[in-house]
Order: sequence, then C-alpha cells, then structure tokens
Amino acid sequence: MSSSIPNVAQRSFRINLVLIFAVFAVPLIAAYLSYYVWPPQGRLNYGELIDPKTMPDVALRDAEGKEFSLSTLRGKWIMLSVDSADCDEACDQKLFLMRQTRISMTKEMNRIERVLLLRGDAKATAELAKKYPGMHILSGANDSLLNTFPGAPNAADHIYLVDPVGQVMMRYVKNPDATGIRRDLTRLLSVSQVG
Repeated sequence: MSSSIPNVAQRSFRINLVLIFAVFAVPLIAAYLSYYVWPPQGRLNYGELIDPKTMPDVALRDAEGKEFSLSTLRGKWIMLSVDSADCDEACDQKLFLMRQTRISMTKEMNRIERVLLLRGDAKATAELAKKYPGMHILSGANDSLLNTFPGAPNAADHIYLVDPVGQVMMRYVKNPDATGIRRDLTRLLSVSQVG
C-alpha cells in the first residue's frame, strides 16, 4: 500500500512536468511551423516595398531638349522605368504596361505620371516620344540619381513607384502582372493624403 503512494505522486509529478513543458513548447513549435513550414500568404502589396530614398533633383532634359526637374512632378505618383534610348522589346513592354495601367485607373489617372529615365547622355528618339505621348522621357540621369533605385546595375529589370514627395518606395519585378500593379495603385491612391 505504501509503495503505490510514491508511484501516484511520481505519476502526478510527471504529468505536471509534461503540462508545464507543453505550455512553453507548443507556442514555440507553432510559431516555427507557421513561419518556416506554412508561411503567411496575407501580404497586401504586389510590389516589393523598399527602403524609401528621396530622388535628388538633378538637371535633366526632356525629349525636346528642354531642361526638366523631377521636382515638378511632386504631388503625383510616378511609375518610373530606367533604360537606354534604343528601348528594346523588354523596355517597350514595360512602357506599354505603364501606359495601360495608368489608363485603367480611369478617374484617378491624372494623379499618376509616367517617366522613362535614360542613362547618361542618351537622347530620346522621336519615334519613342510619339509612341508614348504624355510620358516624360528624360535624359541626363547621373549616378547620384540612378543610385536611388535599388538594384541599380539592373534597374532596367524593374518598374519603380515613386510617392508624391519624391521617394522611391516600391519596385516591381521583371515582367510584372498589370493587375497587381493596378491593385497596389488603387490601394495607395485611396489612402494617400498627398497626390
């Protein structure tokens, strides 16, 4: 009889020990599984949020050769592409996507500008300017301006989104989905107090 009492006490002690361990271990295990095994899919934005950088106000020239400052676009959202003046097929697809996305914003399209930044002293061709009317094609982008775009050596792979105060704040991968960009813009324009 006396030998069964220690067994009951030992069993009770073990159960309590297991319960205490479970209280601390289960949340840790659940957190690990939810982060590494089943990562959350609830991200709202389609584009990649980046550490905002303000674009320096450098002297640029538009397609007609006139001086142009990016600060004149403050107060607007900007879809921006960095590329070369020859504008290959990938460049052309980006510019087409930017144009169509802006048009799809209907009543809000006037809050969005499109910019093609040409590297160095490259000049816009008349054909390119004619093909994309209303887009600011700017030459003279120097290193201080180009370095505000993450992934600068391969900046041509992305479309960047610049907020109304002139900060580069989001980028889209190569060959992005127009619906995803439109969804981001719709959300941003609905909550934006500026632009």
